[in-house]
Amino acid sequence: MSKPSMSKPTSFDASTFTVKTPPTKNIRAIAARVLTQVQYGQSLAQCLPAAEEKIEFDDIPFLRELCYGSCRWYFRLNALAKMLLQKPFHDDDEDLHQLLIIGLYQLNIQQKAAHAAIFETVEAAASLDKPYCKGVINACLRRYEREHVELIESLGNNPVTLHSHPKWLVKALKKAWPDNYLEIMEANNQHPPFCIRVNQIHHSREEYLALLDQSGIPASAGKHAKHSIYLDHAMNVFELPGFEDGWCSVQDEAAQLAAELLEPQAGENILDACAAPGGKTCHILESANDLKVTAIDLEEKRLARVSENLERLQLEAKTIACDANNIGEWWDGELFDRILLDAPCAAIGVIRRHPDIKLLRLKEDIEQLADVQLGLLKTLWSTLKPGGRLVYATCSVMPMENATVIDTFIAAQNDAHQDVQVYSLQDRSWGIHSGHGRQLFPQLAIESDTGEVIEQGHDGFYYAVLEKKK
Repeated sequence: MSKPSMSKPTSFDASTFTVKTPPTKNIRAIAARVLTQVQYGQSLAQCLPAAEEKIEFDDIPFLRELCYGSCRWYFRLNALAKMLLQKPFHDDDEDLHQLLIIGLYQLNIQQKAAHAAIFETVEAAASLDKPYCKGVINACLRRYEREHVELIESLGNNPVTLHSHPKWLVKALKKAWPDNYLEIMEANNQHPPFCIRVNQIHHSREEYLALLDQSGIPASAGKHAKHSIYLDHAMNVFELPGFEDGWCSVQDEAAQLAAELLEPQAGENILDACAAPGGKTCHILESANDLKVTAIDLEEKRLARVSENLERLQLEAKTIACDANNIGEWWDGELFDRILLDAPCAAIGVIRRHPDIKLLRLKEDIEQLADVQLGLLKTLWSTLKPGGRLVYATCSVMPMENATVIDTFIAAQNDAHQDVQVYSLQDRSWGIHSGHGRQLFPQLAIESDTGEVIEQGHDGFYYAVLEKKK
């Protein structure tokens, strides 16, 4: 699905930031530059790949951990940084502020040995061509080392720093889900589980679990999506049995429910709207024979990912880069039997996979996205056959872009109603009832007494299944 990138208003040109700084092999310095770009509106997905191209392959996991971890705990670490600094850095030294965040991440969250973490972080200031600030970084981190107990206590029980979420999001989650908001924030701060979808064209889930066991890869079946498997640990996908031959794909269990709810039947004409990167498109094609699938997305470069997935899985679909609202530009007039609208959303349900959302998303975005979602629903509904099914999906937990959108649409659309049959037939042990759909929250991983993860859970998603009256 295409997610709008919300940038902070600024005159700073983030795209030129790395050009203006000298090259370096210091991973902490590179991470500081990446976080600076995030501060000025770029996502980690946009700026990390370029940074990774400049370092050794073996250093990539360390860089990712520093960047993702610092974003995940940014609001706590930033509060500590402000207490440690006698005065804030100048605007031209935003990278130094982010370097301090990275140093605090190593000490406060990773619990790294102080002598090593402090020394390497201080040296990174020189790698940023700002050796004159080594003393400031050193003084702040040394003070944290001495006074960390008092500093942490001074943060109190403020949920913004305790759970490291922006204030507007804490308030919005508490208002929407007073009984669940704390668990949602706790889940957002966990590392995401590694879940795959078995390609049923090649193997059943049980057969593929046996292949994993033979390969010495610990795994277990998902509870809700019938082709989902959780791996105990993340790994290189090319080490999975038959990955290059299309035997499986990486996809969260909650996302796998989309194709199951759509229930494509052989020979049908199906639209996957906002299709990139193509996981759901491929799952639809794996679910039935002789499907005619059209996959559309706003961005040409994102559709390239769809084509790559189709090629690996040896599947075929018609891909079109277009604005879904301009149906005259892409629709041939043949009504669709089924439509999956994986709507652009605030992605609040997948923060643990994209922790930079905490820094990039703004309160105003939710209302703007709700307007986009309702507009897409109204437009695409006109391309659905009478008696056809539309599945509305978002990876968000915000009611304004989920239940509110669907309730508003059904109230205004006389020929739209909730598909009661699909809800009665499908397993509904997942999620909770929300308007005319179901809301799934990101689930906390369950650990044993030894700290080993013994059960993992899906991301946050919303689904509504609508039928067009005959």
